[in-house]
Amino acid sequence: MSEVTVEFPGSGAGNGAGVLAAEPLALLTDIDEFRQGYGKFKSGEWDNSKWQPFRLRYGVYGQLQPGVHMIRIKFPGGIMDVDGARAVAEANRRWAGAKLHLTTRQAIQIYYISPDDAPEVLEYLCERGITTREACGNSLRNMDSCQLAGVCPREHVDAGKVAQRLALSWIRHPLVQHMPRKFKTTVSGCETDCASTHIHDLGLIATRKDGKVGFKVFAGGGTGGIPVSAVEVADFVTEEQLPAVVEALVRLHQRYSNRKNRNKARIKFLVKRFGAEKFRALFEEEFARALELPQRPWEPLEWRQPTEAPEPISPGGVVAQHDGKACVIVNPPLGLLTSDEFEALADLAERYGADSLRVTRDQNLAITGLDPETVTEIVGVVRGLGFGVEDEPGDVANVVACPGTSTCGIGITNSQNFGKEILDQVQSYTAKPNLTVNVSGCQNGCGLHHVADFGFRGMGKKIGGKNAPHYQIYFGGDARKNGHIGLTGPIVPARLAKTALDLVLDGYATGKVNGETVREWALRLGKDGLKALVKPIEGEIDPENEGLFFDFGEDWTFSPPAGRTAECAAGFEDDDLMRDLADDGLINMDRALAADRNERALVFAREGFRYAAERLRIRVGLPGTDDDSEELVISTIRGADEDDTGVIDALDGYLETRVAAEAGGDPAPYREALALWIDTAAEMMARPVTVEAFDPTAFDKSGGVMDLIRGS
Repeated sequence: MSEVTVEFPGSGAGNGAGVLAAEPLALLTDIDEFRQGYGKFKSGEWDNSKWQPFRLRYGVYGQLQPGVHMIRIKFPGGIMDVDGARAVAEANRRWAGAKLHLTTRQAIQIYYISPDDAPEVLEYLCERGITTREACGNSLRNMDSCQLAGVCPREHVDAGKVAQRLALSWIRHPLVQHMPRKFKTTVSGCETDCASTHIHDLGLIATRKDGKVGFKVFAGGGTGGIPVSAVEVADFVTEEQLPAVVEALVRLHQRYSNRKNRNKARIKFLVKRFGAEKFRALFEEEFARALELPQRPWEPLEWRQPTEAPEPISPGGVVAQHDGKACVIVNPPLGLLTSDEFEALADLAERYGADSLRVTRDQNLAITGLDPETVTEIVGVVRGLGFGVEDEPGDVANVVACPGTSTCGIGITNSQNFGKEILDQVQSYTAKPNLTVNVSGCQNGCGLHHVADFGFRGMGKKIGGKNAPHYQIYFGGDARKNGHIGLTGPIVPARLAKTALDLVLDGYATGKVNGETVREWALRLGKDGLKALVKPIEGEIDPENEGLFFDFGEDWTFSPPAGRTAECAAGFEDDDLMRDLADDGLINMDRALAADRNERALVFAREGFRYAAERLRIRVGLPGTDDDSEELVISTIRGADEDDTGVIDALDGYLETRVAAEAGGDPAPYREALALWIDTAAEMMARPVTVEAFDPTAFDKSGGVMDLIRGS
């Protein structure tokens, strides 16, 4: 792609064109903005409805415990260098103090941070090239990849580099700051699909077709309360087209997703609403439009011919890389490490010349680029730190768990404590050495219970009329196979879930026939057969057994989190959305002009104008609907701001230059008038409202500017 001059985030809408270039991952202006926002919240200028979505976009999340925050640190593809790992360890040591947590989306979370310390934590990380930007909230979340991206013999291409480049293409873009709901993306380097594309809003699988290299595109997957596998929306796109793939899906999300009910505002609900065939057609149309406009530059990837190698199985132990080096996969139980432990692993990686460290999707840590002659020594050091490294599949327990009620405000059960309880049961399971057991503390599925051999989902249920913690068991999920969402099984009290796991493990070991997988075995048994497996515990479900009303590791009787709303589904003020979409309209006008597509530029300009105008209507408490005519919008603004010459002059200037541009004149003055209009709206939104009441329907429908609009 040739370089073009076009406005993109980073230089600011309306402040002149900037060179189309990738954003830096970490940017100190983010910290300035966060400090300003926090100051407005502390002073009372912002209430929580404004502050909450703002801080979430900067990776600052609420905890179950009042008065403290969790901070989510974002590493695209899970990949970090030694200095980055040390910085995270030090930030946790200085400001958090609890164990840091490797997440199922290749990020790192630190806990118990004072709100007053949050700006300092973000600044410390940012100065070291680390970001938390858009790690939470209704944004494009961390871009995932395979745990062995860049080193796996089976890969076509380094999926980690794809994840990193897409992250830099979209971070801070106004289009993705206030989406109807979060948007999760993952990239697999080959058809083995170690990155689990089928449970993501967008999944990319590197492939070859007709001698060309590129990607398959899947969309609309997700777990949560309604788990759904993704559908294929494109069987082949080139690497240079990937930013346009993201743009197409994000624009469909913004245009069609449900903003009134955030529980139904993921891409999977659009697929359900339109049907797979219609949704694919919508994607193809939007993708074609995105391809007409310039994207950020894309440096060609290095593709390789895959070689035969065992399918990567996590944890994985020592893995031979395609470049002759070795990777050691470290298993900290449930992804929990102290600062000292994480720092010790960073020191080890540096001492032995590692290329990188990376967080895996099952909460392990991979150390890549090691000399094979040193791995025996390295494994000994790792084990000396108290962490497992497999010699054979299964001799390290592969248990994944979200934090649950240890820190999460909407957690129902303490999934983390339950995960610790079952580590020994899962280790060295002969019937399936690479057994996966995943635990989530609620229906949202952060522990990925839907895609494990055996999954446990925390829930509340009554025993003798009294609330008690329970788990529902899922059977035969597979993170790498599209359509293999776990089969729903019986519900058991949390305190009896360990016994239930023993029963189902024994049931599979003794009952599988002819090498059946867990899924095949569970399908054959059916719901009644699966329920029969745990029947022996029924006699222990006694309302007089007080222990059943306490969760693992907790000394208070169970109480479900009634009425709590997940922070990840937090709303936002309409004005924030209108501001971003106005900026997006200006950006797109610049892109269209750079591509010599003047007609599209004029369409984008009208969109940018309308969104900025909506801000001014919101300001005076008279927001309308999308169906309101432009005439009505303009009338409202004239009535509210008739005494403000700045607003009226900017409005008239925009309308007059639009008439000239749409008549075939030079679009440059129109572009500048649009930028001035957007900036004027932003300036007005920062002022207090002093307008008197007026009738927005009482306007003159003829003469003056109205004639200009009609072209008369």
